[in-house]
Amino acid sequence: MMSKQTPARMARLVAQWQRSGESQAGFARRHRIPGWTFWYWCRKLADAPEAGHESIPAPTFVPVHVAEEPARPVVDIVLAGGERLHVRPGASADLLRAVVTALRAGC
Repeated sequence: MMSKQTPARMARLVAQWQRSGESQAGFARRHRIPGWTFWYWCRKLADAPEAGHESIPAPTFVPVHVAEEPARPVVDIVLAGGERLHVRPGASADLLRAVVTALRAGC
């Protein structure tokens, strides 16, 4: 059984337990702390505000806007080499001409 259950020592042990990934009961047994004592300190320290830390505001909900499905291509061009162009509304004729010219020329 643990001889000194000071708040500082218990706070260190609770923090160590939280990082360990162990169950509360397993951690308490390994450190020879009665399970109910360790549970009490975990609860007490969870309810107490941390010294020197400002309270963290509760999370709030943020509005989410679902994006519309992208517009379907107006023109679907398949070149002789198998290259495929999907031309969407608003595409510039100059850009389209430059892309087709570049694809025909090869790399």
